[in-house]
Amino acid sequence: MKLLIIQGGFGAGGAEKIVSILAAHRLERRDEVHVAGLTMPVGGSYFPYPDDVTLHVANSNGGQLDRYRHIRNVVQDVSPDVVVTFLTKINVLTLMATWDRRTPVIISERNNPRAQSAHPLWRHAQNLLARRARTVVMQTQRASEDLPRAIKRKARIISNPCALPAGAREQLGTGTSNLVAVGRLDRQKGFDLLLSAMPQILKGHPETQLTIYGEGPERKALEVQRDRLNLTDIVSLPGSSPAPGEWMHGADILVFPSRYEGFPNVLAEATVTGLPIVSFDCPYGPRELIRPEENGLLVPLEDVDALAQAVLRLAKSPELLQRMRDADLESRVWLAPDNILAEWDETIDDAV
Repeated sequence: MKLLIIQGGFGAGGAEKIVSILAAHRLERRDEVHVAGLTMPVGGSYFPYPDDVTLHVANSNGGQLDRYRHIRNVVQDVSPDVVVTFLTKINVLTLMATWDRRTPVIISERNNPRAQSAHPLWRHAQNLLARRARTVVMQTQRASEDLPRAIKRKARIISNPCALPAGAREQLGTGTSNLVAVGRLDRQKGFDLLLSAMPQILKGHPETQLTIYGEGPERKALEVQRDRLNLTDIVSLPGSSPAPGEWMHGADILVFPSRYEGFPNVLAEATVTGLPIVSFDCPYGPRELIRPEENGLLVPLEDVDALAQAVLRLAKSPELLQRMRDADLESRVWLAPDNILAEWDETIDDAV
């Protein structure tokens, strides 16, 4: 089978991680695998690909018309048996670029299309064009319930695969003071809310340190907020994690302050490793991944005081933290790559 996967780029995002896993898996099944993206980091793809996977990168960072042309050209050059696409804008552009072809297209929504900051036109376009898709892959049942009725019948729920990162469990922190947060530095991820909670956390637990891994357009604003709150020596923003999974090294608690999500890989990685979590109960993902009082704590969305109090509760409860560190088995079984990739295999094979 000739498989073409199309994504936004080859950076450090959650969708990019899943694409790399799926591409390597289908190559092992002896597919001819092509992966197209619009951007490539200077140092190459953040997530590795086998040499036999063909990568197609756009020649420029132009507007949507250039992106549409790139996708259409790749589809014409590859002539795939099936196309799998990730993220709203790529889904829309690909469905437009394949309008005159009989190639089955599987689209995958990786975020919360009702809440994300993109212009609402993209969501409406996806809802309209998705009628042409063979399958619409969603990550949670709650997300699929938000689809229009005409598209809901095409939906299939496939969670993200997540294996225990090599050596990660042995390198987790064993204390109560090292907080970590991970994600793109933009409003969606809610790091401004986490910074607002830090003075209250420090008042109750003065030894606390916070590292926020990620890059994005809100870096300057977050640095200004950090300095204004006198947190310069407390909060570090070192950029993206040097390699997948390394952000967990030495971490005692993951704080996840997102305003909305799809199915966050950061939470999945934490649950299969045994890193305790404090998270806003945002749509969607945290409620599906966190078992309250067992592997983490959920607090009301954007409730900064509740977030601070939950962190302090864990920081002052070493016994509870240790119980959460030992509660990783259920998530490891549920998110085992073999199980999740089998669902992708069935979806792709059915489409063809």
